[in-house]
Amino acid sequence: MPANLPPEYFSAERLFKEAKSIEEKVQCLEDLISTIPKHKGTDKLRADYRRKLAKLKSTSQAAKKTGKHSSNFHIEKEGAGRVAVVGMPNTGKSSLICKLTHAAPEVSDSPYTTWLPCPGMMNYENIQIQLIDTPPLNKDYFEPEIFDLIKSSNLILVLVDLQADPIDQFQTSIEILNGNRIYSPHQQNFEDERKVFRVPFVIVVNKNDDTKLDEDFAVLDEFLHEEWELISISIRNGRKLEELAELIFKQLKIIRVYSKPPHKEAENSQPFVLNEGATIDEFAMKVHKDFYDKLKTARVWGKGVYDGQLVGRDHKIYDGDIVELHI
Repeated sequence: MPANLPPEYFSAERLFKEAKSIEEKVQCLEDLISTIPKHKGTDKLRADYRRKLAKLKSTSQAAKKTGKHSSNFHIEKEGAGRVAVVGMPNTGKSSLICKLTHAAPEVSDSPYTTWLPCPGMMNYENIQIQLIDTPPLNKDYFEPEIFDLIKSSNLILVLVDLQADPIDQFQTSIEILNGNRIYSPHQQNFEDERKVFRVPFVIVVNKNDDTKLDEDFAVLDEFLHEEWELISISIRNGRKLEELAELIFKQLKIIRVYSKPPHKEAENSQPFVLNEGATIDEFAMKVHKDFYDKLKTARVWGKGVYDGQLVGRDHKIYDGDIVELHI
């Protein structure tokens, strides 16, 4: 059976091959494995990579026991997706992480308060999404490892300050990211495409603290909205933070699918998270390999079906669907 690997696989594979340290290799290999579709055609490939990952982790643990320290820029992936929060100094990155997660990065009016990445978990309707506060973007100085971390993200939030030349902040931020081979999927690129990392961007316009500033945002939106996804918020007043969380979920292009054991109620508190377009086949593998191997049929409650409709392995499932597997 052919592997039918997606474009994300080849980008992740390049990053893994370019990784230098063991910690970077572990992170990149975890990302690489997550891009591989789960079906019989990829079983051997996934198994090979899992063996490599186990060996790298073993080597990493051995190194730690001998006194070597892992990089402060290596952060384990957690939750349903990873979102990097980036921007120029004093745009509100750390404050946003504090508002949306339980993390507590240092917050200050002074520039460059954040020197190391700080992760936090955002709760969104029964799932958790990892947000990472990053050091401010700077043309003159940066740690190369921070861009490796950003490349491993599923989404990038670019913060700008509506009250402090947001267009210049936007243009400078995009220039720095592009200069480190990080591009939005829609951007043109004049480099070798094989060396570019494509990650979706959302431009988050902070400090829209009063409805009087809506007009300023409207001007910025008119300038950028044809190419970029924009949302205005106020971290200080909590304005549109719920809309931002919803937009993050939508931009990650993931779905929540609930498992229902036969003759029992659905397990509504702990959904399985899959990519948009996933099938019953992929859901079965997510639940357990035994279900994938022995699956005969499934019943689905949700979009495009009548309640409890029998479906086959190739049936496409949607966000909020309830699935009952039969083996």
